[in-house]
Amino acid sequence: MRIVRGAGGLAIAGWLAVGSALAAPADGPAEEAPTLRRIALVVGSNDGGIDRTLLRYANTDARAFAEVLSDVGGVAPEDVLLIEDATKGDVDAAFVEVAARVGMARLAQRRVEVLIYYSGHADETGLLPGGDRIGYAALRAQVKALDADVRVSVVDSCASGSLIRSKGGVRRAPFLVDQAQQVQGEAFLTSSTADEASQESDAIGASYFTHHLVAGLRGAADVDADGLVTLSEAYTYTFRETRESTESTRIGPQTPNYALDLA
Repeated sequence: MRIVRGAGGLAIAGWLAVGSALAAPADGPAEEAPTLRRIALVVGSNDGGIDRTLLRYANTDARAFAEVLSDVGGVAPEDVLLIEDATKGDVDAAFVEVAARVGMARLAQRRVEVLIYYSGHADETGLLPGGDRIGYAALRAQVKALDADVRVSVVDSCASGSLIRSKGGVRRAPFLVDQAQQVQGEAFLTSSTADEASQESDAIGASYFTHHLVAGLRGAADVDADGLVTLSEAYTYTFRETRESTESTRIGPQTPNYALDLA
C-alpha cells in the first residue's frame, strides 16, 4: 500500500463481509481467477480551510481504515487507493482511477464492489478536503456513476448526516445483508446526523466513529461468531459504541446514521 500526500498528485496504494482471502497461494497449482474484485478509495484530510480548526486524526483514521481493508477485508493492497492531505483535485482524480479499474473488472466479467471512505471536515452542503468543496450532490453522482455491483460510502465528518438527508434517507432499524454475493445497490454510512459534530479523541488517537468501525471490522462486531463481519453487524456495533463513548463528552452524544438502496 502506498500513501499519497499533498495536493495534485495521485499514486495508487492498496467488505463487506470481512475475513475472506482472495489471493491464491504463491506455490501449488494455479487457481482460477477470483470472480470478485473489491476496490477501495480511502481519503483523509486534516485541513478544512483557513477558517476551520486543523484536525489531528483524519489521516490517521484513513490509514487505519485502509489497513483493515487490506488485512481482513478481501481488498488486494494494490486496489486500496489511499490519499492523505487530500484536495478536491486528488479526490476527482481518484474517482477517475476507480472508474477505470471497475471498467477493467467488468471486461473480465467479474463482480465488483467499491468502498469509498472519507475522514475530514465537512458542513451541511458538502465535504471540505483541503478547504475545497465537494458538494453532496456531486459526491453522490460520482459514486452513482461507478458501474459496480455494490457501492458503500462511509463519511466521518461533522454534519455528515446531511449527505443522506439530502438523498432522502432516514435512520431506520438495523439492517441485515448476509448474502453479499447476491446484493446490488448502494449504501451510505455517516458518523453523525446533519446537525452534530463528529468528535476526535486524544485518548484513542482517532475519531470515535472510525476507531469503533475499525475495531468492529477486525472482529468486535462479529456477534454470531461466524468469522465474518456483515455490513449490518459493523454498523450496529459502531452505532452503539460511538453513542456510548460520546455520551459524557463536552459536545454530547454523536449518532451515526445510514441510508441504503440495496436489493
